[in-house]
Amino acid sequence: MAKLFDDELNEAMQQLFDETIEAIQLSKVSPDLDDLAATFAVALLKLGLATGFVEQRHPGFAKDVEEKRQRVIAALTQKH
Repeated sequence: MAKLFDDELNEAMQQLFDETIEAIQLSKVSPDLDDLAATFAVALLKLGLATGFVEQRHPGFAKDVEEKRQRVIAALTQKH
């Protein structure tokens, strides 16, 4: 990962990214909907924590993420 943050935040972000990836990998082999929901919940929680960490140091980051998410949704729904 590029060095966007100080060492402490960089390490925390890397751990959250790794844990998010692990949760998504586990979701690929979920045996049932309950397990799938749990792995999604973990991944979303980790992404939320990472967003919060960045937001603390760079106010407005979470809003920027949400605006971009909305643009992606709009673009996807226009094509379909």
